[in-house]
Amino acid sequence: MLYSVISPLQGYGRRGVVSATGSGDTCGSYDDRAREAKSGIAGNFFMHVIPQSWSHVHILISVFPSVGLAIVLGFFIAGLRTGNEVTKQICLTMFALVALLSIPIYFSGNAATTALTGNARFSKDMITTHYAWAVPALAVLVLTGVLAGFELWRRRAYGASRTMLYAVLGVATIALVLSVVTDDLGWTINHNELRSGVFIQDISTPPFWPHAHIILNHIPTAGFVFALAFFAVALFTNNDGLKRGSLVLFVICSVAGVPTYVAGTAAMWALTQPTIPEISKAVINAHRDMALWTLFGLAFTGAAAWIELWRSRSLGHYSKRSLNLVLLFAVITLGIMTETGHRGGLINHPEIFVASEVLPSNPDVGISTSLETTMKEMIWFVPWQTVHFFGYCLIFGAAAAVGLRVLGFWKSLSFAAMHRLLLLGFLGVLMNVFSGMLMMFSDSYKYVVNDITFAPKIAFLTIGAIAVLYFSVSDRLWNVKAGESAPISARVIGAVVLLAWAGVIVCGRLLPFL
Repeated sequence: MLYSVISPLQGYGRRGVVSATGSGDTCGSYDDRAREAKSGIAGNFFMHVIPQSWSHVHILISVFPSVGLAIVLGFFIAGLRTGNEVTKQICLTMFALVALLSIPIYFSGNAATTALTGNARFSKDMITTHYAWAVPALAVLVLTGVLAGFELWRRRAYGASRTMLYAVLGVATIALVLSVVTDDLGWTINHNELRSGVFIQDISTPPFWPHAHIILNHIPTAGFVFALAFFAVALFTNNDGLKRGSLVLFVICSVAGVPTYVAGTAAMWALTQPTIPEISKAVINAHRDMALWTLFGLAFTGAAAWIELWRSRSLGHYSKRSLNLVLLFAVITLGIMTETGHRGGLINHPEIFVASEVLPSNPDVGISTSLETTMKEMIWFVPWQTVHFFGYCLIFGAAAAVGLRVLGFWKSLSFAAMHRLLLLGFLGVLMNVFSGMLMMFSDSYKYVVNDITFAPKIAFLTIGAIAVLYFSVSDRLWNVKAGESAPISARVIGAVVLLAWAGVIVCGRLLPFL
């Protein structure tokens, strides 16, 4: 909201002179490269993330209402359906806390707007439109917090009111819609790639990729904050419902990391082909390198969370050791994502740059650049392609077997018996996330420019991976015995799983031909 920024030209004297191509990259002197190498991940890691301007504060907190409301609404609806009073009370508290963010968001937005007055780079009309949506969005957000706080007070004195709970649900939904629209209007203020409309055949990437990246990259980052909050409360209160919901949220955020990373690669090409003045490829590469570490962190966290969901189904209880491992992975991953987000913000938001930070100046260094060089050689590409195909065999085999049982085939087996096969599919997903990432390094532009098959493949993959979660969280489906039919809702999900993973395989096989 009020996603405004100070002049992006400030501080560029320390960044290097914009080159003739407009990329903003310079090889820099030996001393510059030495300082860059020394700064690295250590040194001032995280210190520069601390806001030193109102614009930086606004960028950091303005996305939390939209992502937070979506997550809290999900837990709240689950609490209403299951009658879990602890979940309801925690969600009401979270609604009130999210509403408190409206205060710093409003004041930081106003301060940032004042700072950019007179800057020709920013459209006054766009800022005005953004502000016009932000005010009612914040107002409804405050109303959500007031209603949630009132219900918290009322339930202590007089007991819970179902009418008030549904009132909170309705107002929070409206606040979510307004927040999403406001955020989207705010992003276009500073992101030239969203409003340029320039698309050159065989040079530019489809314009929806950068937009998708800006939307998606907030889901794992802000989502992990709320997942950790719910998870900490679940561990403290020993509430199994909250534990399950938090583990599911960790998995969803981890799955969202895949399309986020892919869209980020496409956004890189959108920022460099055609070139955009003041955009540095070296800064982009630094962001990509941290994004790789984020992908690893998400994979470890999501894997640990899913394994505990799968394991607890058979044993009927959660393992304290496994839950603590998930917590450890999540905290580390959130720290890595914080640095990744900051480096990504430096690409389009130089106003968050601080004097103690040494920005990269050489676009030819980094883990991502090295992997691109290596994976272009056939001797490295073919083995990972083989691993990728084998992974899909595991995924589709497990998804097909379990999905067909849900749809009514193989009734001689209980669902609990078929559920064990999901572990094979899980191993296939891990294999394909890493092998697919490496394969994309061989020629990332070739993949992301293909909006006929590659984009649908990533979409189907995300839908299929999230839908499979239903098999490990549904109590009704778990209790389906041999000879019994699965509930209708489970059969719908089973069909979605089969269609989604079939779509992934079909689109993947068509990649070389379309």
